[in-house]
Amino acid sequence: MNDPDLSTTPRAVWRLTWPQMLMMYLVFSTGFAMVWVAGQINADAQAALGMVSQVGIFLMFVIMAVSSGATAAVSQSLGARKVLRAQRYVGATVAGSAALGILVAFGGYCLEDEILALLLIPERILPIARELWQVAMLTLPAQYLYTATGVIFRATRQVIPPLWVAAFICAGGLFACLGFGLGFFGLPAFGYMGLAWTNFVMQCVGAACNCFLLARSGYLQRRAMPGSRWLRAGLPYLLKVALPAGAASLVWHSGYLTLFVLVASLPQDSVNALAGLTAGLRTEALLFLPGMAFNMSTAVLVGNCLGAGKSDEAKRIALNMVALGTAAMTLIAALLWPFRPELARLLSTDQGVQTQIISYLTYNLLSTPFSISSTIMGGIMVGAGATRYNLMVFGGTFWLVRLPLGWFLGHVLWGTASGVFLAMLLSQCLQACVMLRVVLRRDWTRFAMRRHEHTNAASEKSLIRR
Repeated sequence: MNDPDLSTTPRAVWRLTWPQMLMMYLVFSTGFAMVWVAGQINADAQAALGMVSQVGIFLMFVIMAVSSGATAAVSQSLGARKVLRAQRYVGATVAGSAALGILVAFGGYCLEDEILALLLIPERILPIARELWQVAMLTLPAQYLYTATGVIFRATRQVIPPLWVAAFICAGGLFACLGFGLGFFGLPAFGYMGLAWTNFVMQCVGAACNCFLLARSGYLQRRAMPGSRWLRAGLPYLLKVALPAGAASLVWHSGYLTLFVLVASLPQDSVNALAGLTAGLRTEALLFLPGMAFNMSTAVLVGNCLGAGKSDEAKRIALNMVALGTAAMTLIAALLWPFRPELARLLSTDQGVQTQIISYLTYNLLSTPFSISSTIMGGIMVGAGATRYNLMVFGGTFWLVRLPLGWFLGHVLWGTASGVFLAMLLSQCLQACVMLRVVLRRDWTRFAMRRHEHTNAASEKSLIRR
């Protein structure tokens, strides 16, 4: 097992960031292919896939909470050169993720009727949504484990092994989506269910590969699995970060679900608008997913610096990453702007859906500087363990601005999806401004692990410091 890389030079930052950006584009390619194939089947399949996928993302709030806690705990532990402590946090994260994935999936499967009823899904796509939902719940435990292990690789700065796994998953997913979705390559065409089962298999393969590679790297070892005494000492900080992060993810994704409900219940053209929102979100991922790569890199770098007691360096790196990531993604958004009609035609053959995709992209490409900068600033808070700021800012702007304004513009004033899309743009502007004020004016470094004791018992202090 090699010593952890803790360098913050531009070269080190680039080594950490570019594989994650490439990995995010691979994830985007898989998701884009699924939406494209669903669009070739029909608008109903595309709309149902969008609804079920969004609920699946919502149910990921638990693992996103655990991942935020793991990022802060592992990166800060390595910054303090406490490798054994990092290994124990890794073991706790992997075991906890698998258990939580099974628990959430079981609950989602049992409450299928109630959840689908709450979504106000148009009647004509409800049977499709029901079939997709059942497979999605079977997929969730593997998805939890795949996500958690990917986060651990990033927190330990091992970004190449999961990149190879993501490349394999992307290639296999593209082949299977085209083959089992549309019948390419002489394979049987199962339609939208071919897409659902492809995702199930790919998530299982990804989780198995990541666990194997993590064990091979030395971070996931039986001897380093935490016992009950260590868990009493180490879990409080993990929970201190994870609980606000989980609440923020819950508030955020429940907000997006409500956004889908707003679009699904529009007085005009709701099914086309829903399909357009689904396809538009996938296209927006061209910008958002690389933004998440900057978010993750920033979290690790900030965590390493704070673990080493270098608060000033953490602040400097944080601001540099915000500026760099925002500039890069804004440039890409500007390059995409003229090609909105072409992207719409690529994603759907239905003229009504194409119109909605263009409308969505118009507003959300304009929001790129604000959405990307706030995303990266959210990574600063994760690395510092100050996830309560993400909860307050992201949750507040979503539920107090985006949704009420979206309802007023979309349902009352305009009666179309464009009102909802405009509300998204305005709330992103406010969100970025408030997050910038937090980064510049608040003492977010005080939430780092080095400033907190987990217990007053001397023996347990020794356990957590190891």
